[in-house]
Amino acid sequence: MKKHNEYTILGFKALKRAAAKVADNARKNNLKIPIWRNGRIEYEIPGVITEHGGAVDQSHSGPVEK
Repeated sequence: MKKHNEYTILGFKALKRAAAKVADNARKNNLKIPIWRNGRIEYEIPGVITEHGGAVDQSHSGPVEK
């Protein structure tokens, strides 16, 4: 089961990288990309991403909330 989970994570990371490249290309070339919103497809030019998509540090020694 653990091996399947690793492949899932690798696939998800690859999809995120591909989506970031598509959005970056659309921004550079002023192209619209289709986005599914409110039950229909809307086309928009992606904005600048302000979130940091880095890995989560698992060695954090602070309190963990559950």
